[in-house]
Amino acid sequence: MKIAFIAVKGMPLGGGIEKYTEELGSRLVKKGHEVIVYCSPYYGTKKTIYRGMDIKILPCINSRNLQKISLCLLASLNQFLEKNIDIVHYHAVGPSIFSFLPRILKRKTIVQIHGLEWKRPKWGHFGKLFFKLSDFSAIYFPNKVTAVSKVLKRYYEKKFGRKVVYIPTGVNRPKKRLPNKIKKFGINGNDYIFFAARLVPDKGCHYLIDAFNELKTDLKLVIAGDAPYEEAYKKSLYQNAKKNKNIIFTGFIHGKLLEEFFSNAYIYVLPSEIEGLSTSLLEAMSYGNCCVVSDIPENLEALGGFGYTFKAKDYKDLQKCLQMLINNPDLVYKKKRNVAKYVLKHYCWDKIADKFERLYYEMLES
Repeated sequence: MKIAFIAVKGMPLGGGIEKYTEELGSRLVKKGHEVIVYCSPYYGTKKTIYRGMDIKILPCINSRNLQKISLCLLASLNQFLEKNIDIVHYHAVGPSIFSFLPRILKRKTIVQIHGLEWKRPKWGHFGKLFFKLSDFSAIYFPNKVTAVSKVLKRYYEKKFGRKVVYIPTGVNRPKKRLPNKIKKFGINGNDYIFFAARLVPDKGCHYLIDAFNELKTDLKLVIAGDAPYEEAYKKSLYQNAKKNKNIIFTGFIHGKLLEEFFSNAYIYVLPSEIEGLSTSLLEAMSYGNCCVVSDIPENLEALGGFGYTFKAKDYKDLQKCLQMLINNPDLVYKKKRNVAKYVLKHYCWDKIADKFERLYYEMLES
């Protein structure tokens, strides 16, 4: 098969869609399929081949609101120039408005839903309206629709009365590492709380900083992540953290350094307001971390009872939860015991690639 992915900023990159495409696409290549990924020129590799995938870099408008939509439009038009594409795989609800275009050539299209985009606080009134209308195109334009969580599957099936296939996000078997590179940040292992996500409002890093500032602890808080077009929000985080010498911002990290941080954290925290199914949370669980998450349905689904929760958007409740775990290490190690086994069983990338391959073949046969 020849499969094209649309709505990917670039690779490698820390975003959930980009990680998903990298893991799925590279496995499809190993299975003998040809994979094309349409990318922006502003992120990731400039090479034409990455992990066996054909990277096609297209021009797009470099602005927060127009970059992805302009990239997806050009990619949807560019696929007309590619011969023998069998499947066009769109990520997310917004880009689905173009998913009718490949069908003009009778190509099979699939839209993968990663979250309720209209709920994200970064969008204004027009943006929220656009994404609510895009729900319609996500369901009715493509041949098949998938969702990364059971919560999303139930939501769209109830709203539209049409079948949505559940195929989750995955994790790799982790490469556990001893503390080495992380020592340059003044930490030695098991002496920090870890946050790893994009620095955007809906990930809730501000709640974590507020909670950490009220903790009685010698632990450090390591915040790993970045985000373009969010300078005002990032500035507010730095401002709130500047009086606390134990708060460390690493910027975007990946590879061995990220693996070290996951391997040696005391607690991992995800205080998000909205999720599809968090790749970062699943990664933290795969490393056997004690995870503390906001009690939104998507986080509860991923956690599976193998961690602790607090009331979403309530930093006081988060502070109480963290203080309890700092004062009671036995509660932390209790949750660390079986979490990796659970997540590797239910969120395995190899199984996810198998499911998509079967779904693609079903689409071609229908």
